Amino acid sequence: MNARLRDFRMDFRMEVLEPDDKDRTVKFRLIPDPRRYEWRTRNGEEHLYDRFDNLYFPKAVYEKCLADAVGHPIFYQPPKIRDSLAYIGDRLDQIRKRLRGQAPAPEFLDPSDSFLRGLEAERIGFVILSVDLVGSTSLAIQMEPQRYQTVIQTVVYEVAAIVALFHGYVLKYTGDGLIAYFPEPSFITKNDLALDCALTIRALVYEALNPLLDETGLPRIDIRVGLDSGEASAIAIGNPVTKEHKDIIGAVVSLACKIQAKAPIGGVALGETTLRNLHTGWRQICQPLEPSGEWKYVDPRSNRTYGIYKVNVT
Repeated sequence: MNARLRDFRMDFRMEVLEPDDKDRTVKFRLIPDPRRYEWRTRNGEEHLYDRFDNLYFPKAVYEKCLADAVGHPIFYQPPKIRDSLAYIGDRLDQIRKRLRGQAPAPEFLDPSDSFLRGLEAERIGFVILSVDLVGSTSLAIQMEPQRYQTVIQTVVYEVAAIVALFHGYVLKYTGDGLIAYFPEPSFITKNDLALDCALTIRALVYEALNPLLDETGLPRIDIRVGLDSGEASAIAIGNPVTKEHKDIIGAVVSLACKIQAKAPIGGVALGETTLRNLHTGWRQICQPLEPSGEWKYVDPRSNRTYGIYKVNVT
């Protein structure tokens, strides 16, 4: 459930009441996730208390939100893979071939441009993911040009493939990284998918690519990943005489890139809006990040410094 532009979400646990195999129907009830919520009495009235965001919902408001949700569609978009580590294991042979220069000829497609051109709304909600290869200039100096090119092509190819598995699109390549997006519908679910995608990308680099780079005598690599969420516009940019394409324009894109630059090496960082729209299970592994250097960005709605967080990864 949303307030003004996805300020928060509410998480529930589902309890099955009456499954009916014959009719292939099920009745269930939703209860606020006890890891996050508890009922408290405040000023003589019952409130649902959100421990994560320190929010109190009067019972009448909570019940009205539930009633208002009746009849609205439920969007369910699970990842296209069930097990990220199993997927990464299955990619090892193909990654090894790519690092040896045995990749097949590329096929040039642009699903992102096709998707953005088909959008009818002027502004919609996006989760933006920015991935950067740390120290790429130093790597380019250390390595022979052909070998460096092969490493970059392999990294970007594999990262882009993961984005699609989490219902995302690549917006653009940055030479040594990429910017991807996860669009509505189901803005809230896309925050979960984007973080799952970011962690899978990280695992791919450190559990598959780096061991294979060791195997082939090439330097290991590091990445940073940043996420932010919010509304933006998909507009045509450029000139058709030379190059015109659909791009996403909005503060959320630049913020995701700036948050990525503040992430620890090998880490994933995210903005406050993304955090507030994550499932309870994901939020439990996030903690505030004190960025190094200047961080001047202010949330215009609260007029306070926009918070960034890091994901505790093992």
